[in-house]
Amino acid sequence: MGNEWQAGREWKDISTKWRLVPAGLRSSRPEDPFAQGWLALETGDLQRAQPLFEEACRVRGDGNDYVALGDVHVARRQWAAAEAQFQRALVVAPLSILAVLGLALVRAATGQGETAVAELDVLARTRKGDPVIGYYLAVALLARTVEVRTETGDGRLLIGDAKQLEQCEDLAQRVAVSGTDDPELLSAARALLDETRSGREWIWTAPRNAGFLGGVAGVFGVAPIIIGGLLDSWPLVLAGLLIGAAAVFYAVYQYRRQRWQLRALSR
Repeated sequence: MGNEWQAGREWKDISTKWRLVPAGLRSSRPEDPFAQGWLALETGDLQRAQPLFEEACRVRGDGNDYVALGDVHVARRQWAAAEAQFQRALVVAPLSILAVLGLALVRAATGQGETAVAELDVLARTRKGDPVIGYYLAVALLARTVEVRTETGDGRLLIGDAKQLEQCEDLAQRVAVSGTDDPELLSAARALLDETRSGREWIWTAPRNAGFLGGVAGVFGVAPIIIGGLLDSWPLVLAGLLIGAAAVFYAVYQYRRQRWQLRALSR
């Protein structure tokens, strides 16, 4: 179970922040409930890990004890319980970066991505280039891209308007420079950035209709201009200009769309 658990996204979300704590400090006293709980958590044995961390909180009450207990709740997707433990950790250890990162992860998972991003931005400025901070910032930024997009009836996410397009492009670009070294997060950001760039492409929705209007512009727009010029008739030239411009404008207005608009209409 350990290998499967440790290969999962949830374990990475939980364990990445612990890279800030030397491994030796987590196992320096194997008899401690915290050390035993950590070993259980590493193997994915949440049923055993939880009471051990609860005991660690009662016996020692260190900030890391509460963070670890919060992580058990994160693994179980018990977000309110996890948030409560991370908040307790901050009461005991107000400067606990692990608790701050834990809270950010909870917020990213519960529709509060904007708050998580704002808080992590502050932390990132004080620890520039830190891949651990960058990891959680990238997670929060990608969570925010989910929040700003439109969800279809079958659960798909799509860009529904121009504002969403701009937000997704900005968020995806920020993931790329967040400092994370996680290939999955970076790949997700690149895929979204590709979607926004392709979404800006202009295409004709009905080429035949647009071509017909182009013909109209040519026959009823260009011809009067030529004839009016030969006859020295400015009213005829002006009429040709107006007819041609109107036909072109209508063709563009009616049949030219950005790709994201077509995707939104297909939902």
